[in-house]
Amino acid sequence: MVQYIFTPWRDRRELLAVRDQFYPPQAEQPQPPRTSCSTSGGSSGPNQHMGTGHPEERQRAVAHVSMWMQRGGCPHMVESTALLTAAILSDDEGIAGGAGDGADGAAGASRGYAVRAAYSAAFSRFVTGLLDSHQDRLRKMSMYDVARAVGLPPAFVELRHQVTHEQLPSLTRLRAAARDALAWIWGYYWRQLGSPGGGAAAAGAGDVQVSGTKEEREVRGLVLRYLEGGGDEERLRGVIARVGEEPVLTALDSIAGTTRDSKVLRRAMALTREILEGGGPDRMEEDGEKPAEDEEEEGDGAKDVGRLKAELGEAWEEVHQAEGSSIAEGESEPAESDGNEQRPAWTLYEEEAWVPKPIGVV
Repeated sequence: MVQYIFTPWRDRRELLAVRDQFYPPQAEQPQPPRTSCSTSGGSSGPNQHMGTGHPEERQRAVAHVSMWMQRGGCPHMVESTALLTAAILSDDEGIAGGAGDGADGAAGASRGYAVRAAYSAAFSRFVTGLLDSHQDRLRKMSMYDVARAVGLPPAFVELRHQVTHEQLPSLTRLRAAARDALAWIWGYYWRQLGSPGGGAAAAGAGDVQVSGTKEEREVRGLVLRYLEGGGDEERLRGVIARVGEEPVLTALDSIAGTTRDSKVLRRAMALTREILEGGGPDRMEEDGEKPAEDEEEEGDGAKDVGRLKAELGEAWEEVHQAEGSSIAEGESEPAESDGNEQRPAWTLYEEEAWVPKPIGVV
């Protein structure tokens, strides 16, 4: 059955266009480490280039994400990027208008407090939503444990706690934290989307680019073409004989874990079973088609199922016999029962027989 995934964006190009508006192309540098939260402003990567894009482009990106939020199904990382960017843009507008940190009067103080509140709300929503989505429903974990599992810096959790339960942090700290958060989101989410012409990554909005050596990529491409019905079986046999079964099984496992095509998934599972059983790639069952040579194998499978049902039936009969014997033994023993055991758990007292008992002295 075909599974449809609904996204608020029209296609992959639209999502990547919004990403380029948030993060200019020159921001594609090595990602900063996820285990520390640097506020010195000297880190490399997207954190270094955040804010270098044109403000109008970033405003369009924020408006675009706002429209996606109205449609529903927008990822939390996309929303967090828009909220943090909106807070930065609001702060930049205040600085450009002369209402920055050094502004005099009640208007400047009020605007500065509003900017701090915007930073705090965006940052707290980013951290809380991310960690709650990775929380174990059966076993409650602390935010620090979840952050460690996700790779979120502990300083983010500390700042979120201060924003929620203590006084609002200073504007300087919130500015640095917002840019560090955008840098972390780049490495955690946006960078994984690849490029517009990313080959296999273009299959879906959240797919990760195929990694590995050139030979591994060639094997994966050949296996994928074979599973989609456009590959040559003899060529695939030659690849298995040349590189071995392990690279082919690895490619099959990768394809089965990322594909959304039920036909490809079914053929991948069948080919994996054939290789593990030593038969190599064999003819795969098409939709509505069954090879005539497999009728005998299906008959053997039906016999196995029948034998299994018979064994289960015998096991159930033994269980019932054991239960019956235990009941019979219990009945043969003398029963020492009081009259109270035959009474219900509660009873209605007659009005004449019931005597109220005082529970205290007034």
